[in-house]
Amino acid sequence: MKKETMVGLITGSLLGATVGMYAVSNMSPKEQKKMMKRGRKMITTAAHMMSGMNMF
Repeated sequence: MKKETMVGLITGSLLGATVGMYAVSNMSPKEQKKMMKRGRKMITTAAHMMSGMNMF
């Protein structure tokens, strides 16, 4: 993978995490719990997809 692509992925990930943290901090506890549940499901799905593609 090219260095520029890797830097872009890392920068995008950090930016996304920062925006996500800000959004979660402005939610009510009930909304936070709902988002965490949804996020956990998305992470699990992404992990299964990546393992299927033999990326790592």
